Amino acid sequence: MTTSVTPLQTTTECRTVHDLLAGHALNVLAPEEAAPVSAHLALCAACRDEHDCLAAVAAHLSTLRAALAGETNGRHSGPVARPRIPRRRHCGNGAGRGGSLVSSLTLSQWVSRLAYVR
Repeated sequence: MTTSVTPLQTTTECRTVHDLLAGHALNVLAPEEAAPVSAHLALCAACRDEHDCLAAVAAHLSTLRAALAGETNGRHSGPVARPRIPRRRHCGNGAGRGGSLVSSLTLSQWVSRLAYVR
């Protein structure tokens, strides 16, 4: 038996739950906070999708932390040589003349792209 939820209830609940999704994905919520979030996720596909994306990012945080610290498999490794990236002499769109062919990703871009990697 499914319960019927009005769009207004869903919107209000979604707003409330949205603020707790990151904490739920990281398993840092107190049980009294986690229980209503879990119940809402069982019924709301949109919030469940958002939670799944956040959980995927959370799963990669330790990998990112290790990479930023220069560790590999729990061992500290020396500096890694960066591959030589050719530079463009003439950029067709005029943006960043002489800039590198590959631009660096900001952390938010990296997290956004990583969230869709399954």
